[in-house]
Amino acid sequence: MMRPVAKGLISIIRAFSNPNVAGILRLQTQWNSPSAFQNIRPLSMSLWPFSAQPRDFSLPNASWSPEMRRVYDHYIALCEVETVGGEKKTGPWRKLPSYNRTLKYAKGGTYLSKMIQSKARLFTRSIKEHGAAFEYVIFVNKQEKRCVCVFQSGRLLEGPPGHVHGGAIATMIDTVMGGLAAFLSGPIMTANLNISYRSPITLGSVVLIHSALDHVEGRKTFLTCRVTSTDETKLHTEATALFVSINVGHLFGT
Repeated sequence: MMRPVAKGLISIIRAFSNPNVAGILRLQTQWNSPSAFQNIRPLSMSLWPFSAQPRDFSLPNASWSPEMRRVYDHYIALCEVETVGGEKKTGPWRKLPSYNRTLKYAKGGTYLSKMIQSKARLFTRSIKEHGAAFEYVIFVNKQEKRCVCVFQSGRLLEGPPGHVHGGAIATMIDTVMGGLAAFLSGPIMTANLNISYRSPITLGSVVLIHSALDHVEGRKTFLTCRVTSTDETKLHTEATALFVSINVGHLFGT
């Protein structure tokens, strides 16, 4: 019984990995282009019982401090500019959506997440309570090949008394740098991450995580990162990382 089920899942995964395959669910993916975080489109299946619209965890909620909301509003304003004629057009920055599973970034991914290890959750989005752990939103500038993350730490991330755990900081650095690398290079995995901690981060405070492309060598994408205060006068952490492009099908053994 399990063998046919496994074969069925492998077929679904192959369809998910190959944009040229059209199955019953019309599974398509944009993983192989910088538009992986853009234009998320639901599957064409009217009788499917699950919602096609995933929840975006990067939207403001009641746990956000005034400082978190202030910086968020600043970057949101940069996502849209006004022309001389008074018309609105897309600005140099854009907000990336944030879901509780990486699968949901692909077309049809909401449905796949219901079928493949449905109880799995992205580590930084696994706590249901607002403000308890990782509250963050990432803004990316494609032209300048860099991004900024606004991060507010919750009470569950404590390390030294009253300060953020170093592992939580590393998690956010990997999340932000990996998000930029994926936006620029498609599916990737972390190959190397070097972190230098300069000063502690107060629990509950808001910081900025800046990441920028250093260079690309074939399948290798190199990035840099800085964690600073919101006014950028204080440096908390510095990091460099190497990400390697992968075939997403390898994650599922296909």
